[in-house]
Amino acid sequence: MRNVWLVPIAAIAIGLAGDASRAQGRAFDLTTASIDDIQAAVAAGALTYERLVGLYLARIEAYDKNGPRLNAVLAINPRALDTARALDEERRTKGLRSPLHGIPIAVKDNIDVRDLPSTGGSLAFAGTSPARDATVITRLRDAGAIILMKTNMDELALGAQGLSSFGGQILNPYDLRRNPGGSSGGTGVAVNVAFAAAGLATETGVSIRSPAANNALAAIAPTQGLVSRAGVIPISFTQDRVGVHARSVADAAVLLTYIRGFDPEDLATWDSLGRADGPSYQDAVGGTLAGLRIGVLRDLFRTGAEFDEGNRIIEQQIAFMRDRGATITEDLTTGLDLVALMPRLRLNDFELRFAFDAYLHRRGPSSPVQSFAGLVASGKFLASLQARFARVMTVESLDVDREYRARLERRRMIRQALIDVMDRHSVDALVYPMKSLPAPPIGTADAGPRDNAISAVTGLPAIVVPAGVGREGLPFAVEILGRPFSEAALIRFADAYERFSRRRVAPAEGPPLPGDRFSY
Repeated sequence: MRNVWLVPIAAIAIGLAGDASRAQGRAFDLTTASIDDIQAAVAAGALTYERLVGLYLARIEAYDKNGPRLNAVLAINPRALDTARALDEERRTKGLRSPLHGIPIAVKDNIDVRDLPSTGGSLAFAGTSPARDATVITRLRDAGAIILMKTNMDELALGAQGLSSFGGQILNPYDLRRNPGGSSGGTGVAVNVAFAAAGLATETGVSIRSPAANNALAAIAPTQGLVSRAGVIPISFTQDRVGVHARSVADAAVLLTYIRGFDPEDLATWDSLGRADGPSYQDAVGGTLAGLRIGVLRDLFRTGAEFDEGNRIIEQQIAFMRDRGATITEDLTTGLDLVALMPRLRLNDFELRFAFDAYLHRRGPSSPVQSFAGLVASGKFLASLQARFARVMTVESLDVDREYRARLERRRMIRQALIDVMDRHSVDALVYPMKSLPAPPIGTADAGPRDNAISAVTGLPAIVVPAGVGREGLPFAVEILGRPFSEAALIRFADAYERFSRRRVAPAEGPPLPGDRFSY
């Protein structure tokens, strides 16, 4: 059973009365509010961070613990209200630390938070906390963000259906019979239904982008090396990355700005030196599509009748981009069958044991398991992982593993092929369906024909943006892929498309509660 830390929510009602009588022409709706909206309401005296946290806690109580029981939240920070109160006072006396000052964030449970249980969704880590924060958590705290909750996930990020032994099954708020996307399904659902303003997700294959697509969110999966993975339960030191979920590209850009940059604990971030200390990504928002050059990557449009609806939605959005002034270059290809190649590019099971053991060393001697072999011996994980763990234990050495070396070489080839396509046709980015099928039924992995790991296996940055809903009322998303460290350019494109298209549709589950909406 999941270990939800209950927080007194008597403060939720504080300040709710009287808002309507103070109406001065500005409207606030927690379910759609951006980070800028929150800060504007606080600046006007219509909202405090303490009250904001209370509103989010009320929504978690109503929709995660009760009502549809979405099961997205594993643990709530018992000090969140106290932290918010302190940040209210700090704002009054010293001003804002950053745009994230007082903003509640949802954190996937494979990211270490020193004062909250960090389980990766596994019973093997139940009730235990790491000695130190992950680097991204330290950076968020320094920016004044509130770590509000840890979110449910596929166990140890080794799945794609939103299921863990510790947390159980996450539900999709568009259809409770559907998969929420994995492995960052808890963060995706929490941000979608406004349990927090934004969230941290991770992926090795599609685990940032797939839950974002299923939850009609904006998501940024950054260039490999832009954001530190230190303190994140790993799968692959080659593919793993930390990214962001938000209800808008602009909010995702804010969050990414404050978690990026070099970290000596993750030497992959060496590549970010000189590339991650420039202007805030917020500077890239607010423009238009005019003058942007976009290539349509046909390699990632799957063929067959079952994909027709999803492909048609994406084609309509590409036409919209053209109508709004973007220059569209059609029918680009690497000349390779990327869909067929993707399973032969992944390094997950080759690197898992070695990466996991290195993480446990950082977590320290208080960890309930001291090695991947110890985890396997504990038996405290989903039974469905047993066969996979047995395969992982057969990997002896990466130095002499011919298949592993061949996959590394294929990855380099595909990465360069994609960059070459962009260079040859002078385009700023490539677009294609994130996936051409909607969320599958619970019990079915959001993989196979829904799998699109090309960004993760090449380390190239990608942004997912809502593209609309299909006939079943389930979201589809367009994906935008760019060159290494081209996040600012991708954000400019994604933000302009999102603001003019307005394709996000809120889910049926999780409507506003009394107090979520007010005027000031």
